[in-house]
Amino acid sequence: MKLRLERRGRVRLIAIVALAGVVVAMVLPPLRQPQSYHHFADERTLLGIPNFFNVASNGAYLVIGLWGLIFLARKRAANGQGRFITAGERWPYAVFFFGVLLTCFGSGYYHWKPDDATLVWDRLPMTLAFMSLLAATVVERISVVTGLRLLWPLVAAGAASVWWWQRTGNLWPYAAAQYWSIVLMVLMFVLFPPRYTRTVDLVYATGLYALGKVAEALDGNIYDLTHCVGGHALKHLITALAPLWILRMLMKREAVSL
Repeated sequence: MKLRLERRGRVRLIAIVALAGVVVAMVLPPLRQPQSYHHFADERTLLGIPNFFNVASNGAYLVIGLWGLIFLARKRAANGQGRFITAGERWPYAVFFFGVLLTCFGSGYYHWKPDDATLVWDRLPMTLAFMSLLAATVVERISVVTGLRLLWPLVAAGAASVWWWQRTGNLWPYAAAQYWSIVLMVLMFVLFPPRYTRTVDLVYATGLYALGKVAEALDGNIYDLTHCVGGHALKHLITALAPLWILRMLMKREAVSL
């Protein structure tokens, strides 16, 4: 009974932190999208494609998204070597890699003609990836049934955060969907035992994503230094390594005996 109550308390803590993030995102003064965001250091046109390298570098998401979906479709991924204890656990990762794949097209469309209207299609697929990975963490740390039930509501909430920004101009809900989901995943890593090995790979994937965001912030500096590639194109290539590392985790991990 004591262990059960302790576990219930940890679950309640996750729920409280999640709710707190939603409340704070809604009550903070609006965070507006600066229009300077749409101006990139490397705006060269090649082969008739504007912002060529920022557009073309999104191809990495297509390759990794397809690779992940093909891996998940294989029977061995569902039943072999402890990669998934139950076949249903594949679904959050299927949505994750589908989101990665769609990011290629959404981000490519945005960088072809950067403005707020096209940025919506860049951000929507990314919310699929963030929210589905959060659901996968619930599956693997708290409850398979709960995580699978939360998958589509979380995906809908992520999409709603983009819709809210488009409608109101307030970026905070989208920022919460992207960054608060990471906070919740880290908290679950700390509070709950894993069902599988190789949790550290998720830490590495988070680090790669953070490194990509640094490259994005240094877009102009990197372009001035290299004269051949901007930090934003590098951001695409570096952040694409994050889902690749997660795919590597799925290929190598084993079930933990609890």
